[in-house]
Amino acid sequence: MVISPELPQRTADMAIKQKLDFPILWDEQSRVAEAFGLAFVLPDDLRQVYLGFGNDLAVRNGDPSWRLPVPSRFVIDTDGVVASVQADPDYTYRPEAETTLDILNNVVARTPR
Repeated sequence: MVISPELPQRTADMAIKQKLDFPILWDEQSRVAEAFGLAFVLPDDLRQVYLGFGNDLAVRNGDPSWRLPVPSRFVIDTDGVVASVQADPDYTYRPEAETTLDILNNVVARTPR
């Protein structure tokens, strides 16, 4: 599952184009990210940069605050226990897929059948 601040229509269009088969939930006004302490407001100078690229986050997210989530990845097991959290305010860094797959495989291996 993915939680995104983008409006549902935008994520639905992207999911179709990318042939994604998992749910994408809308985090309206980044409330979930805020609850986890993972939300920040883009400063004015960066807003201008984004607008210069034609990326109006207020329109894209339906939120005039320009609040964004810190890119994060949570792995939660079937008992609701958080097995792993990876969060980095540097939006250019993303954990390798293999790292997450290793964590998921460890969670599956520990899950009784």
